[in-house]
Amino acid sequence: MPQWPVAAGFSVREPYGRPYFGTLGPMPNALVVTPPVGGFDRSGLRDLVKDSGLAAALHTRVRAPFGHTVLTLRTLEAVIEAGDLALQTGEALHAALLEDIAATGTLAIPEPTLDQRLFIGAFTIIVLCDGLIPQLAALAPSPQLTSDLELSGLEELLQESPRLVMERLLAMAGRYLDVQAKRKGAGGDTVEERARWVVTTVHAFIAQLRGAVERLTHLGRLRPFGLALRQRKVVIGDRRYEGFLARNLAEPASDLKPVQIDDVVGNREYIDAALRLCRDVAAYDLNTRKSPKTINPVLFGLGRPGCGKTITAHAVGNYFLEYCRERDIPARFKVIRRTDWASSYQNASAATLIKIFKEEVYGFEGVCGVYWPDIDTAFASRGSGNLRMEEKNNLGAVFGIFDGTLIPKDGKWFMLCDANYMQMDEATTSRIAQNPFTVRGPTSPEDYVRLLRDVLLRDVRQNVHPDDPAWQQVGEALVKADLSGRQCESIAGNIRAHIQDFEYPEHYFKASFADRQKIIAELSKKVGTAEVLQRIDDYTKFHREAEEKEMTERFEREVSQLVERLNAGREATARAAKDAEKAILEG
Repeated sequence: MPQWPVAAGFSVREPYGRPYFGTLGPMPNALVVTPPVGGFDRSGLRDLVKDSGLAAALHTRVRAPFGHTVLTLRTLEAVIEAGDLALQTGEALHAALLEDIAATGTLAIPEPTLDQRLFIGAFTIIVLCDGLIPQLAALAPSPQLTSDLELSGLEELLQESPRLVMERLLAMAGRYLDVQAKRKGAGGDTVEERARWVVTTVHAFIAQLRGAVERLTHLGRLRPFGLALRQRKVVIGDRRYEGFLARNLAEPASDLKPVQIDDVVGNREYIDAALRLCRDVAAYDLNTRKSPKTINPVLFGLGRPGCGKTITAHAVGNYFLEYCRERDIPARFKVIRRTDWASSYQNASAATLIKIFKEEVYGFEGVCGVYWPDIDTAFASRGSGNLRMEEKNNLGAVFGIFDGTLIPKDGKWFMLCDANYMQMDEATTSRIAQNPFTVRGPTSPEDYVRLLRDVLLRDVRQNVHPDDPAWQQVGEALVKADLSGRQCESIAGNIRAHIQDFEYPEHYFKASFADRQKIIAELSKKVGTAEVLQRIDDYTKFHREAEEKEMTERFEREVSQLVERLNAGREATARAAKDAEKAILEG
């Protein structure tokens, strides 16, 4: 694919629909399409929707006394809005490619290649789907899909101009509605039920279409274009594209916490192994799709709650992204949350796990890191006689990840995973714990002092007498109390709250942000090491008493249950003896 350092800042239409592309100033290596108020050419899209037959298809299934219902009208408006932006994006991308081809210096008429035309068509559809799916989901229930759309002529469609691609897709959506209505009925007896069915069915078509295009962009011939696309700033409307995947500009670029390796105290051996793994994966050759090293991509950490497993993983993730960014390596870091895949639908959890790792991890156009916290919650012991089919499927999916049968263990990805307790059977632990570490968190007085004073109280460090030699006693008190990093964070929060406990002066509310910071610094209190020691003692005493109370209550509860069982046993024995005696007398 040629390099196309061109910016499409906005697009307006001259008479007769001839596109003119302008820029918002010099923006090398950028493709930015920002719709003006009212869109680019929504009246033209409205005509396109009408001529394609989509509007008529909706009206055939849902007839209101005066035409369309409110819901179908909102659906058509959503299609027009998303289609307007998608069409403009396709034309902007086409213009950018032509400009780059022309920049070669030849006098030949620039003409995109077949693959470039496929790329333009595919990206046009992706922008359409990404803009339309959230709007349809807000109008009616989302469909439950198990497969992508099978389009035998998809590549032939994508070769066409963006406008023709849009027109044919809208016509296909109308025909999809007709086919589904004949197969499954029109969704209900009332107008409202049929309207919701129409929206959900259009949503299903668009979502399955997105999946069909993804096969070309993630696993097919268009995959190299995604790599090239990631090297540019691509902003379409309110979405930033990284390759063929988009995120909302209002969302953070990463779901990692803003922590760095220097913020982690302890866990040095685990960190060193993770950083080596980051560098090894960054060394993966994306052109030959091979790694110069043979590596074990899974790092497993076992440690008590609050020992720093999560913050360590997030710091490693940020290190990996920054390491790759400095070397122009496309990279991403994915955090696996239970809400991302756990489902109440039969077989849906395992299918979603497979989709995440095949598409978002291995299907990503670059190298990828993964963090899976509390991974033991994804497993059920196979020694249990009550193993459900859903749990068996989850085990099969996760075993495929660790065995390399689901996605290759070829150095393109790595995963950090951890657990609080080893609650898995031997088959599971043998797969996960191939590279195991015990994550302990801070262990020495120096570790605890650095964690509490230099990391957790960093913003108010000057208010806690940081040069006082008695801080060594603070570290020793924390070692003796054997507190976790999370418990130290609670103590730090209490200290900070005390330091900044003051009434705001009236001039604070009219001051600038910088002046407000100065006012807070001036009014903040000083806290000595003696008070820090007292707060540590109060915290440990409170938790010790709470634990003792819990143990006492648990003991009393267990004794009560035992007494009840003994009494029940005596009563049962007495009744059995009485019944036996009665039977003898009657016999």
